[in-house]
Amino acid sequence: MSKSIYIVAALLSLSITSCKKLLEESAPLQVGKEEIFSTEQGFKEVINGVYLQMGTQDMYGRDLSYGMLSVLGRSYDTTIKPELGELYYQAAQYNFQNGSVRSVMSNIWKTSYSSIANINYMLENMESHKALFTGNNYNTIKGEGLGLRAFLHFELLRLYAPSPAASGLTALAIPYMTKFSPYAVASSTTGVVLDSCIADLKNAEALLSETDMNTSRFSVWAAKGLLARLYLYKGDNVSALQYAKALINSGKFPLATATSDFLFSKEYLFSLYTFQNNIGLLYKTVFNTKAPLGLSVNGQTALFVTGAGSATADWRKSFVDPATGSTFSGTLIQPRKFVNSATTNNYITPLIRMTEMYYIAAECAAGNNDLGYATDLMDTVRVHRNLAKYTLASLPADSLNTEIKKEYQKEFLGEGQAFYYFKRKNLPISALPFTRVPVVAGASYVFVRPE
Repeated sequence: MSKSIYIVAALLSLSITSCKKLLEESAPLQVGKEEIFSTEQGFKEVINGVYLQMGTQDMYGRDLSYGMLSVLGRSYDTTIKPELGELYYQAAQYNFQNGSVRSVMSNIWKTSYSSIANINYMLENMESHKALFTGNNYNTIKGEGLGLRAFLHFELLRLYAPSPAASGLTALAIPYMTKFSPYAVASSTTGVVLDSCIADLKNAEALLSETDMNTSRFSVWAAKGLLARLYLYKGDNVSALQYAKALINSGKFPLATATSDFLFSKEYLFSLYTFQNNIGLLYKTVFNTKAPLGLSVNGQTALFVTGAGSATADWRKSFVDPATGSTFSGTLIQPRKFVNSATTNNYITPLIRMTEMYYIAAECAAGNNDLGYATDLMDTVRVHRNLAKYTLASLPADSLNTEIKKEYQKEFLGEGQAFYYFKRKNLPISALPFTRVPVVAGASYVFVRPE
């Protein structure tokens, strides 16, 4: 990948609150349109540039994964005090008006829409350059672009708009950008944004090949997994269950049977290769600082041991246990999950996992009162995390919902997905697990847009 490929060729203006405020994001034109789109490789470089943008510090290289989003999702309970630093200490309090927190939120917004603009610019130029593409590459690159556009918009929706559980589908949300243009675009409702994402993903699904198993790029498997996640967010449990079950039944992504790969990377439906974004240095800004973040022994016990069917045998517990991970000053945790893998897979950030499909299917089945099937799905994951099956073949619905919640916390610890789960369920912020400092008055799950 070439770090110079960021081709927003003009000022990008976006609507910020009902078209009254504009965000102008300008990125340098590194090469001319005629040059970049003169070869098939040029179109590939545009996509590569988007992945590089996604891997930066404020995005999935840190703060949309193990950084700020995991602080908000209560993955950590150590050193939640001023020594932690302003950004994460204030984020732990859900103080979205703090300058450091707002700066990260502003950068996420700008970088995401910059990436979307690059994708739109590429897609528009593909139509007049079809003759350049060989084999199935036109369909592959176009499908990848449409899929990434949907992925980024859905992430923005989940961050900067209230969840359907809180405000329904008719609340104003974010702009959905489908054209490269310097003109402002009004915010769409949550329902319209979701439907636009679905349309892009369905088109991507039709273009991408099921023979392509490269999950470090947006593939047909990412499209299917994202559709399951998106339909669940929308409240369309029938469609969510359909997509989740299809992936489970495909047999393409068997669950782990050993712990040699701490991130279970064979189970990824979509991941981001972050080696070129100096991910090792970014890890140190969270886990190896003066006051590093981690999950205490008491926190581990509460999450992995206490409760229905839990046990210390859970492989995932050993990945964050101080006895098996790295330490700072002899006591604080640097999770093995991220930095002590025997493989190079710790340079890959997971974005969609196969296990999430089991949790989605279980949640939908429980909602349909198919409690036996929901329990069987949860048991399948448990067996592949070195745990015994539940003692009941059919757990009660409330127990299933409790177990699904804990699975989001355990499986996605330090990956940011627990925040999205709490927000989707509209759980009271003051009652979230591992809350070590009081949240501010009027705390909200909705990120603040840049001014």
